[in-house]
Amino acid sequence: MPTDHVVTMLRASPPQRAAGVLVAMPKDRITRLLAAMDGRLIARMIVATDPARRLALLGHLDDTRLAAELALLPTVEAAAVLAVLPDDRARPQLARGGPEQLAILLEAVPKAQRARLTALLDPLRETELRRVRYEKSVIDALRGTAASLQWVPDDHGSNLLAGAFHRLCGVALRYVDSGPLPALAVADAYRVFAGLQVHGVLIVTNAEPVELPAGDPPALVVSWGSGDNDGVLGRALVRLAG
Repeated sequence: MPTDHVVTMLRASPPQRAAGVLVAMPKDRITRLLAAMDGRLIARMIVATDPARRLALLGHLDDTRLAAELALLPTVEAAAVLAVLPDDRARPQLARGGPEQLAILLEAVPKAQRARLTALLDPLRETELRRVRYEKSVIDALRGTAASLQWVPDDHGSNLLAGAFHRLCGVALRYVDSGPLPALAVADAYRVFAGLQVHGVLIVTNAEPVELPAGDPPALVVSWGSGDNDGVLGRALVRLAG
Protein backbone atom coordinates (compact mmCIF):
# COMPACT_ATOMS: atom_id res chain seq x y z
CA MET A 1 0.00 0.00 0.00
CA PRO A 2 1.42 3.46 -0.90
CA THR A 3 2.79 5.51 1.97
CA ASP A 4 0.20 8.29 1.69
CA HIS A 5 -2.62 5.72 1.81
CA VAL A 6 -1.21 4.18 4.98
CA VAL A 7 -0.88 7.63 6.59
CA THR A 8 -4.52 8.35 5.71
CA MET A 9 -5.55 5.03 7.25
CA LEU A 10 -3.59 5.74 10.44
CA ARG A 11 -5.08 9.22 10.70
CA ALA A 12 -8.59 7.75 10.49
CA SER A 13 -7.88 5.13 13.18
CA PRO A 14 -8.08 5.67 16.95
CA PRO A 15 -4.61 6.98 17.92
CA GLN A 16 -3.76 4.09 20.26
CA ARG A 17 -4.59 1.57 17.53
CA ALA A 18 -2.67 3.63 14.96
CA ALA A 19 0.42 3.63 17.19
CA GLY A 20 0.21 -0.15 17.60
CA VAL A 21 -0.06 -0.69 13.85
CA LEU A 22 2.82 1.68 13.15
CA VAL A 23 5.36 0.26 15.61
CA ALA A 24 4.60 -3.28 14.41
CA MET A 25 5.89 -2.43 10.93
CA PRO A 26 9.49 -2.93 9.70
CA LYS A 27 11.89 -0.17 10.75
CA ASP A 28 12.45 1.25 7.27
CA ARG A 29 8.70 1.40 6.70
CA ILE A 30 8.18 3.25 9.98
CA THR A 31 10.85 5.77 8.98
CA ARG A 32 9.13 6.49 5.65
CA LEU A 33 5.72 6.80 7.28
CA LEU A 34 6.91 9.16 10.01
CA ALA A 35 8.57 11.34 7.39
CA ALA A 36 5.20 11.68 5.65
CA MET A 37 3.18 12.41 8.81
CA ASP A 38 2.30 15.77 10.28
CA GLY A 39 3.06 16.58 13.89
CA ARG A 40 -0.55 16.44 15.06
CA LEU A 41 -0.91 12.78 14.08
CA ILE A 42 2.41 11.91 15.71
CA ALA A 43 1.44 13.83 18.85
CA ARG A 44 -1.92 12.07 19.14
CA MET A 45 -0.23 8.67 18.95
CA ILE A 46 2.44 9.57 21.51
CA VAL A 47 -0.14 10.81 24.01
CA ALA A 48 -2.74 8.07 23.54
CA THR A 49 -0.66 4.91 23.43
CA ASP A 50 0.71 2.81 26.29
CA PRO A 51 4.24 3.39 27.68
CA ALA A 52 5.84 0.45 25.80
CA ARG A 53 4.55 1.53 22.39
CA ARG A 54 5.32 5.16 23.23
CA LEU A 55 8.98 4.27 23.85
CA ALA A 56 9.07 2.28 20.63
CA LEU A 57 7.58 5.17 18.68
CA LEU A 58 9.91 7.74 20.27
CA GLY A 59 12.83 5.51 19.33
CA HIS A 60 12.18 6.47 15.69
CA LEU A 61 12.13 10.23 16.42
CA ASP A 62 15.35 11.99 17.33
CA ASP A 63 15.31 15.07 19.58
CA THR A 64 15.59 17.49 16.66
CA ARG A 65 12.59 16.06 14.81
CA LEU A 66 10.55 15.91 18.00
CA ALA A 67 11.38 19.55 18.78
CA ALA A 68 10.43 20.63 15.25
CA GLU A 69 7.04 18.94 15.53
CA LEU A 70 6.35 20.32 19.01
CA ALA A 71 7.15 23.84 17.81
CA LEU A 72 4.39 23.61 15.18
CA LEU A 73 1.71 22.36 17.56
CA PRO A 74 -0.75 24.51 19.52
CA THR A 75 0.49 25.02 23.09
CA VAL A 76 -2.06 22.66 24.68
CA GLU A 77 -1.15 19.82 22.31
CA ALA A 78 2.60 20.35 22.70
CA ALA A 79 2.17 20.38 26.48
CA ALA A 80 0.25 17.09 26.34
CA VAL A 81 3.17 15.46 24.52
CA LEU A 82 5.74 16.96 26.89
CA ALA A 83 3.77 15.66 29.88
CA VAL A 84 4.10 12.01 28.80
CA LEU A 85 7.72 12.06 27.63
CA PRO A 86 10.14 10.01 29.73
CA ASP A 87 12.75 12.09 31.56
CA ASP A 88 15.58 11.41 29.12
CA ARG A 89 13.47 12.61 26.18
CA ALA A 90 11.86 15.52 28.01
CA ARG A 91 15.15 17.04 29.22
CA PRO A 92 16.44 18.07 25.72
CA GLN A 93 13.06 19.61 24.89
CA LEU A 94 13.07 21.66 28.09
CA ALA A 95 16.48 23.07 27.14
CA ARG A 96 15.17 24.53 23.87
CA GLY A 97 13.59 27.92 23.24
CA GLY A 98 13.45 30.99 25.43
CA PRO A 99 12.31 31.05 29.05
CA GLU A 100 9.11 32.88 28.08
CA GLN A 101 8.14 30.08 25.68
CA LEU A 102 9.00 27.45 28.28
CA ALA A 103 6.90 29.18 30.96
CA ILE A 104 3.86 29.21 28.65
CA LEU A 105 4.37 25.56 27.74
CA LEU A 106 4.79 24.37 31.33
CA GLU A 107 1.75 26.36 32.42
CA ALA A 108 -0.32 24.19 30.07
CA VAL A 109 1.09 20.92 31.48
CA PRO A 110 -0.98 19.19 34.22
CA LYS A 111 0.24 20.18 37.68
CA ALA A 112 1.66 16.78 38.70
CA GLN A 113 3.68 16.44 35.50
CA ARG A 114 4.73 20.09 35.67
CA ALA A 115 6.48 19.39 38.98
CA ARG A 116 8.30 16.41 37.47
CA LEU A 117 9.41 18.39 34.42
CA THR A 118 10.51 21.40 36.47
CA ALA A 119 12.74 19.09 38.53
CA LEU A 120 14.55 18.16 35.28
CA LEU A 121 15.56 21.74 34.49
CA ASP A 122 19.12 22.98 34.58
CA PRO A 123 19.48 25.31 37.64
CA LEU A 124 20.10 28.35 35.44
CA ARG A 125 17.08 27.50 33.32
CA GLU A 126 14.96 27.15 36.46
CA THR A 127 16.09 30.60 37.62
CA GLU A 128 15.05 32.07 34.27
CA LEU A 129 11.69 30.39 34.63
CA ARG A 130 11.16 31.86 38.10
CA ARG A 131 12.04 35.30 36.71
CA VAL A 132 9.50 34.98 33.90
CA ARG A 133 6.78 33.85 36.30
CA TYR A 134 7.53 36.72 38.67
CA GLU A 135 7.44 39.28 35.86
CA LYS A 136 4.13 37.90 34.60
CA SER A 137 2.66 38.25 38.11
CA VAL A 138 3.83 41.86 38.33
CA ILE A 139 2.42 42.71 34.91
CA ASP A 140 -0.92 41.12 35.80
CA ALA A 141 -0.99 43.19 39.01
CA LEU A 142 -0.10 46.39 37.12
CA ARG A 143 -2.98 45.74 34.73
CA GLY A 144 -5.21 45.58 37.81
CA THR A 145 -4.33 49.23 38.52
CA ALA A 146 -5.84 50.26 35.15
CA ALA A 147 -2.46 51.57 33.99
CA SER A 148 -1.78 51.25 30.27
CA LEU A 149 1.35 49.21 29.64
CA GLN A 150 3.81 48.73 26.81
CA TRP A 151 7.34 47.35 26.59
CA VAL A 152 10.09 49.93 26.13
CA PRO A 153 10.75 50.04 22.36
CA ASP A 154 14.01 48.51 21.13
CA ASP A 155 14.87 47.28 24.62
CA HIS A 156 15.67 43.64 25.40
CA GLY A 157 15.26 43.89 29.16
CA SER A 158 12.25 43.72 31.48
CA ASN A 159 11.26 47.36 31.26
CA LEU A 160 7.86 48.89 30.60
CA LEU A 161 6.20 52.24 30.13
CA ALA A 162 3.09 52.70 32.27
CA GLY A 163 0.53 55.39 31.55
CA ALA A 164 -1.35 56.37 34.70
CA PHE A 165 -3.14 59.54 35.85
CA HIS A 166 -2.14 61.36 32.63
CA ARG A 167 1.52 60.70 33.39
CA LEU A 168 4.04 58.31 31.85
CA CYS A 169 6.23 56.32 34.23
CA GLY A 170 9.02 53.87 33.60
CA VAL A 171 8.67 50.48 35.29
CA ALA A 172 11.73 48.26 35.69
CA LEU A 173 11.06 44.64 36.71
CA ARG A 174 14.05 43.29 38.64
CA TYR A 175 13.78 39.69 39.85
CA VAL A 176 16.57 38.58 42.20
CA ASP A 177 17.02 34.85 42.77
CA SER A 178 18.67 35.40 46.15
CA GLY A 179 20.09 38.21 48.23
CA PRO A 180 19.45 41.98 48.14
CA LEU A 181 18.71 44.08 45.09
CA PRO A 182 22.07 44.71 43.38
CA ALA A 183 23.18 48.30 42.86
CA LEU A 184 23.81 47.35 39.23
CA ALA A 185 20.10 46.55 38.76
CA VAL A 186 19.19 50.01 40.02
CA ALA A 187 21.79 51.69 37.81
CA ASP A 188 20.49 49.76 34.80
CA ALA A 189 16.94 50.97 35.45
CA TYR A 190 18.18 54.58 35.52
CA ARG A 191 20.08 53.97 32.28
CA VAL A 192 17.06 52.54 30.44
CA PHE A 193 14.81 55.50 31.21
CA ALA A 194 17.42 58.27 31.14
CA GLY A 195 16.64 59.25 27.57
CA LEU A 196 12.86 58.86 27.82
CA GLN A 197 10.37 61.51 28.86
CA VAL A 198 9.02 59.81 31.98
CA HIS A 199 7.72 61.44 35.15
CA GLY A 200 9.23 58.79 37.37
CA VAL A 201 10.83 55.38 37.51
CA LEU A 202 9.31 52.50 39.48
CA ILE A 203 11.62 49.57 40.22
CA VAL A 204 9.61 46.48 41.20
CA THR A 205 11.59 43.65 42.80
CA ASN A 206 11.10 40.55 44.91
CA ALA A 207 14.17 41.53 46.96
CA GLU A 208 14.30 43.89 49.92
CA PRO A 209 13.83 47.51 48.76
CA VAL A 210 16.68 50.02 48.95
CA GLU A 211 16.69 53.74 49.53
CA LEU A 212 17.37 55.78 46.42
CA PRO A 213 18.90 59.25 46.32
CA ALA A 214 16.69 62.11 45.15
CA GLY A 215 16.95 62.64 41.42
CA ASP A 216 15.20 63.72 38.27
CA PRO A 217 13.06 61.92 37.32
CA PRO A 218 12.18 60.65 40.80
CA ALA A 219 12.58 56.92 41.36
CA LEU A 220 11.02 54.49 43.79
CA VAL A 221 11.80 50.87 44.68
CA VAL A 222 8.91 48.63 45.71
CA SER A 223 9.30 45.12 47.07
CA TRP A 224 6.39 43.08 45.68
CA GLY A 225 5.54 39.39 45.94
CA SER A 226 2.99 37.31 44.08
CA GLY A 227 0.78 37.25 47.19
CA ASP A 228 0.60 41.05 47.37
CA ASN A 229 -2.35 42.92 45.91
CA ASP A 230 -2.17 45.41 43.07
CA GLY A 231 -2.82 48.30 45.47
CA VAL A 232 0.87 48.30 46.43
CA LEU A 233 1.84 49.05 42.84
CA GLY A 234 -1.08 51.43 42.29
CA ARG A 235 -0.05 53.57 45.26
CA ALA A 236 3.55 53.64 44.00
CA LEU A 237 2.38 54.91 40.60
CA VAL A 238 0.27 57.57 42.30
CA ARG A 239 3.32 58.79 44.24
CA LEU A 240 5.42 59.02 41.10
CA ALA A 241 2.67 60.59 38.97
CA GLY A 242 1.92 63.20 41.63
